[in-house]
Amino acid sequence: MFASETLKTLSKVSKSPDTIFFFPALNKRTSCSTKRLRRAWCRGIDLMQKADESGTDRQEIVEIADMVSNGVCAVIVTFHPDPDVLENLSKVRQQVQGLVVVDNGSPQGAIHRLRSASHQVGFELIENGENLGIGAALNTGIRWAEANAFEWVILFDQDSAVTEGFMDAMLHAFENISKRDRLGILVPRYVDKRSGIPLPQDAAKSGGLETAMTSGSLMRVSSFREHGLFEEELFIDSVDSEYSLRLRSSGHLIEECRDAVLLHSPGHPTVLRLWGVRLFQTANYSAVRRYYQDRNRIWLTRKYWKIFPKFCLRLYRDSFKEHAKTILGEDQKWNKCYCAGLGILDGLRGHMGKFDRNRD
Repeated sequence: MFASETLKTLSKVSKSPDTIFFFPALNKRTSCSTKRLRRAWCRGIDLMQKADESGTDRQEIVEIADMVSNGVCAVIVTFHPDPDVLENLSKVRQQVQGLVVVDNGSPQGAIHRLRSASHQVGFELIENGENLGIGAALNTGIRWAEANAFEWVILFDQDSAVTEGFMDAMLHAFENISKRDRLGILVPRYVDKRSGIPLPQDAAKSGGLETAMTSGSLMRVSSFREHGLFEEELFIDSVDSEYSLRLRSSGHLIEECRDAVLLHSPGHPTVLRLWGVRLFQTANYSAVRRYYQDRNRIWLTRKYWKIFPKFCLRLYRDSFKEHAKTILGEDQKWNKCYCAGLGILDGLRGHMGKFDRNRD
């Protein structure tokens, strides 16, 4: 709690340069190292100055410091990451107290880059050795955060990029939201990394959002102790939707922080045009992704249709639209439709886990 102690002391002393002479006394009353304390002191002075300039109540800054001092750990899952992903990792690390990267079976070249970056940037690297799925990888990172006494986790896709002041805005919003006691997940405002266009999010009639994307989701570690970890048998796709519905069914809300912007890359979209006229955009997901999407929709519907019937109906409406776009505008359309059909069959049979093309 050294950061909040420092800021509380700062809030009581004057803003004159003489306040630096309080540092030795403060150092004697704390158990943290001089280097760590000095960082907190400088950060405290910066926060207090910004509070005075913006007219923010200093007590609000102290409350945010209590949250930060408990620690925010970012969890990022990598899978065959491009070299520019390392820049994203560095940007995230600068805004959080801890970062754990869980790799899901990337090739050796990518692993070597991640190992080197883990020392340079300063993060924990956990190598799964194979693709265990997004749910299992996220759970590994969350367990690491809990074991290292972090109170908060924020999840990111490897391709997502944080903007300046991202975490400060997220923490401030979490602390000051009107229904904080019911808040389960806080998400940022998403902007398409390629086009710069904001990505829409569906609102729930009961308040907040219907679901949260994995990337950018800020949650308390205690939420996973209370409601369980991510559903690993889904493997890929709908993992975030399932957890969102699980929290909402327990009375929690999903809210958006408009002041925090996350640059996100959804799929590999292409635009179909006819005589130069834009008809529609298609996501171009792989055949295997189409398998998981259709299989997991059925799994979700079976579990939540009584609680969220309209949401489940929209899943199938969206599925129909996606398949129509696949047939009209994508390559390898029949392979994708074949895999989607397998996904539907497996969803009806309850065959979950990793997709195996060679099974009987």
